[in-house]
Amino acid sequence: MNFIKTIIGSNPDFQKAIPTNVPYLEIAEFFYDTIQGEGINLGQPAAFLRVQHCTQNCWWCDTKEVWRSGNPYTFDELFDMMDDTDLVKKLKSGQHLILTGGSPMKQQKGLTLFLEAFKKRYGFRPYTEIENECTLMPTPEFTSLIDVWNNSPKLKHSGNPDSLRYRPDIIRHLSGLNNAWFKFVVAQHEDWDEIEASFLQPGLIKREQIILMPLGGTREGLHRIRETVVEIAIRETVRYSSREHIELWDKKTGV
Repeated sequence: MNFIKTIIGSNPDFQKAIPTNVPYLEIAEFFYDTIQGEGINLGQPAAFLRVQHCTQNCWWCDTKEVWRSGNPYTFDELFDMMDDTDLVKKLKSGQHLILTGGSPMKQQKGLTLFLEAFKKRYGFRPYTEIENECTLMPTPEFTSLIDVWNNSPKLKHSGNPDSLRYRPDIIRHLSGLNNAWFKFVVAQHEDWDEIEASFLQPGLIKREQIILMPLGGTREGLHRIRETVVEIAIRETVRYSSREHIELWDKKTGV
């Protein structure tokens, strides 16, 4: 499938200098004419702005080779590159802008300024989703610019220490937003016990906000686990989501 269009590709050998006195974003890759592969808007045509850096180090992360590299780009550089494509037209017609990573929240201030600058330049704000690991508190200014919060708190099997991955105050705050969902990567029945004990029983999130996804960075890995995850979702009356980008493109990045 070659319909996906790339604005900034992943290239660890290419290095740019950090801009001075102007706002910028540290970006790993930027592409569009693809689909949202997970969560409540699965299948929605979308553009992905993937930023560098993350608060976590999940052993099974399927994009760590990408977000660990990248370069700084000023807003004007980004807008000029976008103007050389039909992306702005696509966003205006309904493609979603997905802020992803790594951890977009590590660049919350820059992303706030970028979305505000986008609206000033083009006269509209794209429908914006964010992928979020729930470890950094969002500001009111940034929250107002996000249409869907795709929250993905990490469970113990991620390999991250509890102090790094589990922030009940932030999780509770995000649950109070009317556009927030919680995607959990699940590998076995015991993972539901952790969701129940650490998220539902303390009242941090609502059952109707939960989406379960199978663990796996490859198509083969997903297929080994997905029936177990579907079984849990049906038993517990919560949503199930495939990871459609992996189903379609396996380990390929930039999709």
